[in-house]
Amino acid sequence: MSLKLSRGKINFITKLIVDTIENDDELDYAGELSQLRLKVFNTIKGELEYFEEMEENAREKIRSIKKNIPEGSQEWQILFRKYCRETMEKTARNWN
Repeated sequence: MSLKLSRGKINFITKLIVDTIENDDELDYAGELSQLRLKVFNTIKGELEYFEEMEENAREKIRSIKKNIPEGSQEWQILFRKYCRETMEKTARNWN
């Protein structure tokens, strides 16, 4: 379920975002576009790292349950989503 993106894909998404901001007359960015690119890149990378860590924590919680729950099973999926949701609520992140 993890979303992994290469550096090149993150750069591509960053370019799309910055180009949109640069070309939209209703949006104004007063700083250097290179600084904006760096901020957008680091934000995307940071969010991906957050989700990766959150998913690993959920997997660890499932592994710690005494009952062996096979990864990918319906019960595993339900617990995985539950533990991820709990982590997001604890860290005040909600992407629904």
